[in-house]
Order: sequence, then structure tokens, then C-alpha cells
Amino acid sequence: MSIAIPSSLVQNGTGIPDVCARHGEAAVLRKSVKFWSKPPAWSYLLLLLGALPFLIVVMVLRKEVQAQAWPFCEQCVKLHKQRLTIGLILVALLPISFVLVNAAGDAGGVLVLLGFVLAIVGFVLVSRGTYRVLPWGFASRDGSAVDFPKAHPQFVTAAQAAYAQAAQQYAAWQAGQQGAYGQQQM
Repeated sequence: MSIAIPSSLVQNGTGIPDVCARHGEAAVLRKSVKFWSKPPAWSYLLLLLGALPFLIVVMVLRKEVQAQAWPFCEQCVKLHKQRLTIGLILVALLPISFVLVNAAGDAGGVLVLLGFVLAIVGFVLVSRGTYRVLPWGFASRDGSAVDFPKAHPQFVTAAQAAYAQAAQQYAAWQAGQQGAYGQQQM
């Protein structure tokens, strides 16, 4: 399922449900998370000119939405630890392959190449296991909302309820402000 939560509700925490976006389970941990917007499709053409022009455009056009206490379930915590551990082990194999290159003889080049491939896989695992990536959320291109294209149905239901509650609180606050303003006018 998919849902977009207004970024103001994500930032102040009123639109954040108490369930995990990925698994729909109750939160056991809350972490500060930044949701980034996806780069525009045309920006990938800049990779033909090099990584630096691409990175500059991506950084300039990127929108961020900060959640102070995003909920993560037990499965997300396990997934984070698992990806971090396996990724770091794979990255650590690169220097080991350089040490073993002398002992490997003719197969040393293949061993170093394998070390580089495993290190790249390790870096990908570490980056995919960060708490920023686990919720599968992205800031919209204008930064007005955080989109969850693969949200768990229980998360969507809880987010809709949190939005309705935030809307009621805002309406009550606004009515109180109008009442206070009306009394000042008399």
C-alpha cells in the first residue's frame, strides 16, 4: 500500500504512528531519521559527464524531512544489525585479500578482484541497513510530504488515524485561537 504523510506532521511527530512502516508491527525503538527526495530521472544523464556533476545536482535539488523519533519494530532492528554485521565483514575481506595475495601466487589477482567485489557488496549492505533506508520512505520533490510507496497496510491504517487525530487537535486549537481573538475584540 502507499501513503503520503504531510512533512509538518512527520517533523513534529503528530503524524507518526506507533507501528513500523515496513512490517506493521509495534515499535520497540525510535530513531531520528532524515527522509530524502529521489533525484529527478534526468539527473542520471549527468553521470555521463562524471560523478561530480551528478552529485552536485542531486545535493542541490534534494529535499529533506527530519523525523525526530521514527518507529522501528524488532524485525527492523534485527535487519539493521544483520546487514551492518555482514556488510562490515565483507568490507573487511578486502584488506585480507591484499595480505593473502602473496600466498595465492597466480590466483592473487583473482583474489584481489573478488575482495573488491565483496567490499562493494558489503558497502551496499551497510547502506541498505541504515535506519534512514529501512522505512522505505522518500520526501516528495517539493518537500511537502513523505511518501511511503511500499508501506505495510497496518502502518497505512495507523497513519490515517494519526492524521485524523492531528487534524482534530488543529481544529480545536484554531477554534480556541478564534475564541480568544473574539474576546480581545470586545
